[in-house]
Amino acid sequence: MSHTLPPVELSDAVGHAFAQLGARSSCIFLTDHDQMSLHPLDPGADERSFAVDGTVGGRAYTFETKVVVPNGEGDGVRVWLPLVNGTARLGVLSVDLDDPGAVDEAALERLAALAAELVMTKNQYTDVIELTRRQQRMSLEAELQRCTLPPVALLTPRVSIAGLLLPAYDVAGDSFDYALNRHDVEVAVIDSVGHELVSSLISHLVSGSLRNSRRAGLDLAEAYVAADAAVARVFPDLRFATAAFGRLDLRSGCFRWVSAGHPPPIVVRDGRVVGEVETRPVLPIGLGGVDPPVNEVVLDPGDKLLLYTDGAVESGVRGGERFGLDRLVDLLGQNLLDAVPPAELLRRLVTAVLEHSAHELRDDTTLVLVEYHGTPPG
Repeated sequence: MSHTLPPVELSDAVGHAFAQLGARSSCIFLTDHDQMSLHPLDPGADERSFAVDGTVGGRAYTFETKVVVPNGEGDGVRVWLPLVNGTARLGVLSVDLDDPGAVDEAALERLAALAAELVMTKNQYTDVIELTRRQQRMSLEAELQRCTLPPVALLTPRVSIAGLLLPAYDVAGDSFDYALNRHDVEVAVIDSVGHELVSSLISHLVSGSLRNSRRAGLDLAEAYVAADAAVARVFPDLRFATAAFGRLDLRSGCFRWVSAGHPPPIVVRDGRVVGEVETRPVLPIGLGGVDPPVNEVVLDPGDKLLLYTDGAVESGVRGGERFGLDRLVDLLGQNLLDAVPPAELLRRLVTAVLEHSAHELRDDTTLVLVEYHGTPPG
């Protein structure tokens, strides 16, 4: 039974289940934290790691769709299935079939979905899954940040959310959070000053305070005041964090938010980038701001809202041109044309940021994309 299955036996159990459906072999591949490559969960498998971009398995991951290719051995095929849990992309599954016509494709997809759920649940009891994803040593600051992040993607009939945090193994002050409730979704992006352990602790404190406030029923202005007081109390030496946090009403599309010294959100409408939303800011959290203005914008069904930290536009090779807001907006518009899932759109944006910086980010970079679908019929 799956609830007593030791995590280290997950690959064997999934392989046995696929064998019952007629598969000759199968393998679980998990994405690394950079979302640049995929790696076999079973270190003893006869499979090798491979890149997301430019590979067949990577295509299944990128577009979150099944891909079938001949395996070069008779009439058999290799089926690549996305490994998705709650729309959070975990990796892919390869399944080798000698006689694809004798296998129920729907059963394969259901089993892949079950495998994804098992990866998520078993990850809470082991380091095996995390070590497969981790391709280099992670700093203590990054370890602290990642242990509190929500899943990197969520899809419902009313709203989609995707978030990405880089540098994956050395992030310090950046963080993001979201919570889908009955009639609204709460979202926050945080960027604390500095790039050391204290920076990570400030970010933790702000995130925890915002969570505590929303669960206590406080409004946005009260949540800002509470977080500001908490940072000032614990870090009286003028430590601070910028943040954009707010609430999207899923019935009306009204997004209300507080901008604590943070870049304005970017709105996408009708498949094109409209631009930054007019924003009235308040002082960063921890500097004693009072009476924070609550900004407001009404989203139409299909609109997207991009929240980001300044690392996304300030990055660049030392002495070279910074990435810049214009380049970020242009890339966002270009990738909208491909109609890729929100998580893939963010992956492409941060890949461009990384390449512009020669894969050496000097500042943390965080992006969160919220897409409002409106109220479904009925």
